[in-house]
Amino acid sequence: MELHFSEKQQVVMDWWKDASKYEAIFCDGAVRSGKTLAMGMSFFEWAMTVFDGKKFGICGKSIGTVRRNLLSVVRPHLEEKGMEWKEKRSDNLVTVSWKGKENEFYLFGGKDEASADYIQGITLAGVLLDEAALMPRSFVEQACARCSVAGSRLWFNCNPAGPEHWLYKTWVLEAEQRNCLRLHFTMEDNPSLTPQIRQRYQRLY
Repeated sequence: MELHFSEKQQVVMDWWKDASKYEAIFCDGAVRSGKTLAMGMSFFEWAMTVFDGKKFGICGKSIGTVRRNLLSVVRPHLEEKGMEWKEKRSDNLVTVSWKGKENEFYLFGGKDEASADYIQGITLAGVLLDEAALMPRSFVEQACARCSVAGSRLWFNCNPAGPEHWLYKTWVLEAEQRNCLRLHFTMEDNPSLTPQIRQRYQRLY
């Protein structure tokens, strides 16, 4: 199943290839705008291209939503590229092998303030925070703090949560100071939506 990316999705796919430019990416925008697929694909390709034998974090409101909304979407496409995927559900761990490299991806749920305790102590080469606006600030900041491996990068996506939300104030408004690429998505950035479906979502949201 060949993927066709929009211009903005292609930016997400390629941004990390310039190692000197950005340390983080922040994608926000409408539901069904295509940011989750591009972010997930790009995150795994970056991790498996740049690193070997490292640990990564994939975070969502819950581990169930990470599996349902992100992993189930990207896994078929990654396997089509030749990535071998092993999941150990009891440890919330996905091990991926590709082109002679192997890395571990740990799943975390950030549902409340206490969730920050679960991610403490681990050393990560990168973290992807899916629907970051739904997670408490303490969890998001703890996840970012775990990324101490040289070359590590931070990946955020979320739907708008208002101009007073702390993520908007610290990552959107301060993107340049944080060396962060910020991209705003609309439904026009998702080429998989037909005009009829796009109109339906526009009426709903």
